[in-house]
Amino acid sequence: MPGPMPAVLVAMAEEAQGFLDLSDSSERVDFADEAYVAHAQGVEYLLLVTGIGMVSAARAATLVSHGVIGGVRPTAIVSAGTCGGIPGHVNVGDLVAPCCSLDWSADSTSIGYEYGQVPGHAEFHESDEALVDLAVEMGAKKGYLASANAFAVAETVDLIRERFPKVIATDMESAAVSQVAAATGIPFLSLRCVSDMCQGDGGVEFDEHLDDAAARSAKATLDLLARVASEAAPAAG
Repeated sequence: MPGPMPAVLVAMAEEAQGFLDLSDSSERVDFADEAYVAHAQGVEYLLLVTGIGMVSAARAATLVSHGVIGGVRPTAIVSAGTCGGIPGHVNVGDLVAPCCSLDWSADSTSIGYEYGQVPGHAEFHESDEALVDLAVEMGAKKGYLASANAFAVAETVDLIRERFPKVIATDMESAAVSQVAAATGIPFLSLRCVSDMCQGDGGVEFDEHLDDAAARSAKATLDLLARVASEAAPAAG
């Protein structure tokens, strides 16, 4: 039975490849989804390809949080990979470590809730403060991140700017993962790299920068996990 370790969730195989390329070793986990136990910079971690979108991400995060995949009990959950950037806040290639994640498509304002708030839940879910601070120290930008089951385009940006002025980036998974992590009490961080600016035909820009952004997110995540492990070692000793 494997010991506790951080879990890294990515939506696509291309994003997972960035981690596998930087890992010293990896072993496929016997599970229906694409999952690995990998080693990099002296850190053992679980890597899982969740599939794209909020439902896929929430399903995967729930399985991970309860130790279903490979028997791994996660010490933290990191939502990694690519994201869209809100112009004026970030640029393509920037790393983003949001302090809070929300669902920009949620609208129950007619019954008294705030934009982004699903009834019965908080307006947003906070990332682990220590992990965010470390990511920022290592070069990531801090702000809010907005997720939904939609690829953000120019019209999306207009809506997000109006309703959520603190949002600096968008994706299709992190808010769902953060909600599961909050419910299960597991430290959470989203550490993503901007692949496109949600303008014009964002799909073309996304395809152009996908591999580079995925690789940057992978390197930043593995560097951060190594820092966390190294700082925890003296305390454990």
